[in-house]
Amino acid sequence: MSEEKTKRRIIALTVGAVLFLFILLSVMVYQLISIKIHRENVAELDREIAKYEKIIEDGENTYEARKQWAWIEFRARELGLTKELENKYGE
Repeated sequence: MSEEKTKRRIIALTVGAVLFLFILLSVMVYQLISIKIHRENVAELDREIAKYEKIIEDGENTYEARKQWAWIEFRARELGLTKELENKYGE
């Protein structure tokens, strides 16, 4: 009887250990997949951020150009050169 009980305990412990390792491995695979998806999302967001930063930079360049043009036009009006600008640029 004692030998049979010992065999059952060994089998039960082996089955328990195998199930534990299977569950542990499953959790690890899930975590690896989750990390991969997270990294892909971060990379996508980085690309979006770069795109919007470029749009902002282009907008600032446009703003600066318009501000410079407004200053040139303001000075030209002060100096009475508006007709020359209109003839030159067709405005």
